[in-house]
Amino acid sequence: MIGKLWNNFGLYGFDMKKFPRTYGFLESQSVISVEQIPSRWRNSNLILKTSCSFQAYVVKKINDPNSDGEIDRAVLMKKSYPEITPAIYLIEGGCCYTMKFVPGISFFNLRKEERVEKIGLAGKKLKEAYTLGEKAASVDISDKVRQGFLRYRESRKEYFEEQELRLGEEDFEIFKNVPDIPSHNDLNAENVLYNGSISIIDPSNEGYNDIARDIGRYCASCFFNNYDCFGNQKRQSLEIAEAFLKNFDKITLERASYYIGESFLSFLRFKTVTCDKSVLKRLATAMLRKHSDIMETLEERL
Repeated sequence: MIGKLWNNFGLYGFDMKKFPRTYGFLESQSVISVEQIPSRWRNSNLILKTSCSFQAYVVKKINDPNSDGEIDRAVLMKKSYPEITPAIYLIEGGCCYTMKFVPGISFFNLRKEERVEKIGLAGKKLKEAYTLGEKAASVDISDKVRQGFLRYRESRKEYFEEQELRLGEEDFEIFKNVPDIPSHNDLNAENVLYNGSISIIDPSNEGYNDIARDIGRYCASCFFNNYDCFGNQKRQSLEIAEAFLKNFDKITLERASYYIGESFLSFLRFKTVTCDKSVLKRLATAMLRKHSDIMETLEERL
């Protein structure tokens, strides 16, 4: 059995010699099979599903430098939101962790006729989870948000004229008093799994806490990917955004509106399937304006 387990992991480039505790744990669980789980956007990380006699595990080896701090954030998310976050069994070497395998499918694998209902469920479950921390102390993250915008704007400057999309200090006022509630920080259309309820996976330790960032990023990811990948269905894309956003209060949505725009700005870096990049530029420019009405802006600019 030892040789079989070693060989199965070796097929995927996982060096068991470097992770003896992970190896010992899995060996004790009576491994039946090992298979790789592909990652849509971070292929450098190695994710292996290990089916054992009693349950299945995911072993994730982090090779992507952009995933720095993911394990710490995964631990924090499990502690903060145990109902929607997979259990973690073992951490080794700062770049490898073993968690419970959670069955489910991402937004990309939902049937067309169930997408609106399911994303509404995601909004409801996230609202329930995040409400638990509403009495948290408030912090000023306005400078961090502004610096993040400047980095995105600089790295996408090829899409803008010199004076386009220049935000002032007043555009970041809404981030001066934000509840310090643990957030996922990389919630996209791949990182919420639907399985009757939802589970959230693959967090990031990037920067700062703001649950509105999760809300905005997930909304933007599902809205745009539905339009770009599934036949430019404008009406359904708008229904998806509305079904998700209706679960959240006005103050949270004011911040989420900014993060939706920031997401569109970040998407300019990546290849689109059917849309010209001008669509993303138009959406980003409109959504990043202060106090934009989300649904009206999305409808006008898509």
